[in-house]
Parts: sequence; structure tokens; C-alpha cells
Amino acid sequence: MEHSLFFGVKDNHAMDQLAFSYCGISQTEAGHAYGPSLNSAWVFHVVLRGQGKVSTEDFTYKLGAGDGFLVRPQSSTRYSSSASDPWGYLWFGVQGDLVGKYLNVIGMRSEQTVFTVKNVYPFLSILSRCLKYTSGSISDELELNALSLSFLSSFARELSTTEHEPIATAHNELVREAVHVIIHEWRPGITAAWVANRVNVDRSHLSRVFHRDTGMTIKAYIEHIRLSRAHDLLGMTEMSVADVAQECGYASVEALTRNFHESQGFSPSEFRKANTGVLNNLGVGIDFLSAAFSLPPSH
Repeated sequence: MEHSLFFGVKDNHAMDQLAFSYCGISQTEAGHAYGPSLNSAWVFHVVLRGQGKVSTEDFTYKLGAGDGFLVRPQSSTRYSSSASDPWGYLWFGVQGDLVGKYLNVIGMRSEQTVFTVKNVYPFLSILSRCLKYTSGSISDELELNALSLSFLSSFARELSTTEHEPIATAHNELVREAVHVIIHEWRPGITAAWVANRVNVDRSHLSRVFHRDTGMTIKAYIEHIRLSRAHDLLGMTEMSVADVAQECGYASVEALTRNFHESQGFSPSEFRKANTGVLNNLGVGIDFLSAAFSLPPSH
């Protein structure tokens, strides 16, 4: 379980160049896990306090306050909070071809997921400013796109040269191939049997190896990807909840709503409201966040 404050937009006119998608801040409970997730945006996460782990298709890293990780478009990422010192973090999502180009110039290698920043406060400050532009007007959209550039500017300025050593290495080749198939050959009716057929192995054998390496069944992994796709479609398009349910392979709106609420803590309809305002189950307002995370107040 996590307590979050979230805001996002859809149909940004600059989404093919450099556009704001969403931002938020969360305080997780002990052991809370998220993912695997699959996004259409570049999503930066900056840890404000506590500890946790992030796993990609290749490595697992342990992170703490001042560290962060980048979820790239169409990449599989899973992360979890420490059982003894659960983390709080902010996230900021941007879309567009210019994002990758800027990251290359900044010095983020194409294979790099984790990073460290010198100061987390500039990122929290930008997030709080985003929450002033939630009307959905074109002027607010332009302000949010400008703040996305400010976020990348702060990232370039605050990025540290600290290197992170993984605490665990990649899954075996069979599991990596199965994950690749799930992500890149996604379809609404995808099943464990279909994945096993695509990688040309016995389903029972693949299921055993997959669970051993990931700690998840193939069915559970597919469900997480299905939910993250629903999250994207609900937040970034005008598709009805019924159409999103069908597109993501749910038998009914009720099935999507039940699974979405269990995963996110709110219903698809409640999540949609964040596109015309701020969705907040964090329990505090943005003005309280600086104190909550022991950061200097804004001026």
C-alpha cells in the first residue's frame, strides 16, 4: 500500500516532442511493491527518504534518499519498499523524442536506470509548481511543458557521477526472453501458454523457471503489465473505462475496477479525476510536503 498525491494530463499537444505527462509523490508502507510496470512516458523517480529496491530486466539495485531511477518507455521495471525503512519518493513523467536526446547529452547512458542527485529539493519544488496548473487549459499545458524542461534542467545540474553496483544480476536467458515477449508482443488475450509457445518451451518448465527467478507467476506478471497498460490508457487517452477494460483483456469493467483498486488504492474513475484536478490520498496538502520530507520551505 502507498499513500500518494498525483496529477496528470492527457492529449498533450507536444507529446511527440517534449511534453508533461504526470507527476506525484508517495509515501509507501513497509514492503510495498509496484510492478512490473510498462509506460509510454519517461518516468523519473527521486527517493526523498527511506530505502527500497528497483529491478530491471538486467539488474537489481538498492537505493536510498538522494538516489533515483528512470523508467524508460516500453521497459519493464519493478520496485519495492524496504520492510524496515519504507521509502517516500516523487515521480515525474514526460513524453517525446527530445527526452532521450537530452538525456544522452546530459550523460545518462542508454542502458542506465539508476542515478544519484546532489539535492532533491529542486525536484520537489518543480512538482509543487506543477500543481498550480491543473485546469486543463492550453495556457496551463504550456506552463507544464515549460516545467518539464525545468525538471530536465535541474536533472542536468543535480546529477551526480556516483556509480551504483547492482546487488543481483539478470534473470536467465529463458526468463528474459519470456519477459521480452510479454512486453513487446503484448495482446489483450495473452496467456502463460501463449508465452511458452512463443519461446518454444514446455509451459510447466517455463512456469517453474519464471517463478524461481522473478518470485512471480507468469499470470501475475501479465496482470501487472495489464494494469500498467490500463493506467496509461486511462491517464493518457479519452477511451472509456469499458473500452480500456476490453483493450487490456478484462472480461468486464467490474474486473478492471476490482484489480485496479486493489493495485492503486482508487478506482479507474477516481484516477481519471486526476486529469481535471489533483488525486490525493496522501493525507496532506502540497504545502505540508516540505516539512514532511524535512526539506527547506519554498519562497
